[in-house]
Amino acid sequence: MIFSVRNSYAQFESSWNLGADIGGSQGISATNIPSMSSQVRVYSLWENGIAAHWSLEMGIGFASIISTNQGGYSQYTANIIPIDARLRFAPLESEDWKPYLYGGVGIIHFSLNSTPASNQSGTAFYFPAGIGLRHQLSRQLAIEASGGLNPTLTDVLNPIPDKGKDAYWGFSIGITFTLGAKPKSLSDDEFDLGERGEVHILFGVVFDSATATLKKESDTILTKILNTLDNHTDILVDFRDYTDNSGDFNTNMALTQDRAESVKVWFVSRGIAASRISTVGYGPHNPLVQNTTPENREKNRRLEIVRMK
Repeated sequence: MIFSVRNSYAQFESSWNLGADIGGSQGISATNIPSMSSQVRVYSLWENGIAAHWSLEMGIGFASIISTNQGGYSQYTANIIPIDARLRFAPLESEDWKPYLYGGVGIIHFSLNSTPASNQSGTAFYFPAGIGLRHQLSRQLAIEASGGLNPTLTDVLNPIPDKGKDAYWGFSIGITFTLGAKPKSLSDDEFDLGERGEVHILFGVVFDSATATLKKESDTILTKILNTLDNHTDILVDFRDYTDNSGDFNTNMALTQDRAESVKVWFVSRGIAASRISTVGYGPHNPLVQNTTPENREKNRRLEIVRMK
């Protein structure tokens, strides 16, 4: 298993990452009983660099394959330095979870020491393959688990010849740090919601006076947001409406909630799942500026959109 940390938010086409992990390895043999041993690995990852859902990983590591003490040549230690390139395929992606498959090709340098004395060393091709699951922690960090089989083209990873080539299992835990990411370009008819938690004031959304009825001119900016939600189905948003401090407090609180709900209805009626949109009416709370002039009160009467995921 590999626990890995890296960034692959849905709004990014590709990102460069460096990682390191530690874990264990276990050989496969029909004639003895291999024991669990350790392995370490460092690697670089070009996330979504080949194409959408396809990533390129290149790494180098160190592992050991050992056996239990059964006497004779069955007691051995094989030290391995694997260097490989892997392709990752992640068919189902979200900001938080990404299951993937991986496969690749590499070269191992091995050094075998057994009891009684029988030492061999050399290089051979091997073919790592397995599955994994990553959980995103932040824009730079995620946690990931994977495990796989590593068949080789040599029969000397253990000292007992048999009819097949040797192989070993591997698992590890680690972190990866994102060095840089290429933002996914938005089309002209989309609204850039930015990162999780980012707040945007939608001054282009207006209502009839003292009502929750949207004016037709609001459709321009709302349509751009609609296109973004259509094209990025993992995004969740929160609409927050505010008034100034004029008028009755309870009336303002009810009006802002109704207005936020009216915006939600606009999106739901156009196919956006209601579960992706939350609403809050804050009334006169949280003013941007003091309500001391008509101009300031106009600034405080606003609708905000917040990207929640």
